[in-house]
Amino acid sequence: MKLVPMRFKGVQWHHNPREIAFVCEKHINELHAPFDRSFVQDTGRRNRLIKGEGELYGADCREQFARLYELFRSGGSGVLAIPGLCTVYAVFEELRLTGCPGPDVLTYRFVFRELMERVEERTQTACTPAQGETLWDVSYRFGIVIDRLVALNPWVRRPDEPLGGREVALC
Repeated sequence: MKLVPMRFKGVQWHHNPREIAFVCEKHINELHAPFDRSFVQDTGRRNRLIKGEGELYGADCREQFARLYELFRSGGSGVLAIPGLCTVYAVFEELRLTGCPGPDVLTYRFVFRELMERVEERTQTACTPAQGETLWDVSYRFGIVIDRLVALNPWVRRPDEPLGGREVALC
């Protein structure tokens, strides 16, 4: 199996984070009626938070952090792909350098906030991506875990390479 790195807006992590958490919450309102009981109302889910932490290591760890910081500063939304999980459309909300930097190692934390966008229904078994699209884009569009797409399409050398209009298997 190919090792698939975490990726956001075309930038991939040199080393996958050590820890990743998905925080899923709902909007719950409790309505109180005077001298009567309370009513609970579920008004839907909130945008998920994707949080994590990890280490950047190697002689170029400061350059790795600078690339992440520039990605954070650039703003905007994009496809966030995490190995083993479905891709989401998100914004980079927080990047924090933590702990004392050591020789050739920096520890960091990050937070992404999902933007609820419509994902296409998967009723087809293959698709032909538009010019310039990658497996990451297909993964997000159809809600398929990137590792599964890589396994289904062994002709693709790297999930971030443009597919050039070639057909991609979805299942």
